[in-house]
Amino acid sequence: MDLKIPQQYKSFEYEGDVEWRDIFSIWKSYEAYQRDWQKHWLERGFESWDDWRNNYVAPLEPEKHRWKIYRIKNANQDVPLIYAVPSRGWQEKCYAGQKTKMIKDILTHPTVAENEKVKLMIENFPYQTMLTGIINKERIVLIEGMHRALALAQMKNIKGDVLIALTQFEGELPSIGRGNISV
Repeated sequence: MDLKIPQQYKSFEYEGDVEWRDIFSIWKSYEAYQRDWQKHWLERGFESWDDWRNNYVAPLEPEKHRWKIYRIKNANQDVPLIYAVPSRGWQEKCYAGQKTKMIKDILTHPTVAENEKVKLMIENFPYQTMLTGIINKERIVLIEGMHRALALAQMKNIKGDVLIALTQFEGELPSIGRGNISV
């Protein structure tokens, strides 16, 4: 059984079920080898990428949820409508006191417009990528893949597959990422 995708996301196509451990493994394959991320978690006192990212998503208790994978058939249309990660770093630098904002509403913010990771993604976007999010209060909120989502929202011609792992999350949206999370 697939999830009830909010109506504003028109091109999501159900692909199948997935376990959190598999989502986490894919996420790790995107980041753990990158020197910038290694420096990031070490500066914050974490011994490994796993320790850092498990701490980051802990408020969501992702292992307790049932996850589904969807293909975003029209990323140009739907990714800008996804809400950005509710992490403390992005909140402080980019959301003007809000917990999250729609991707399309922060694209011109200097934190996004001048972000080197986003610029590099636009220039060399992977052929296949998977974002991770939650369905909360009739919206999709990203919990992983912020730089890729920001790049996708700015790209004109997206080639390849864009997937998103989703679960339902009831209740108040928590801030994720403890401590000072840089963007």
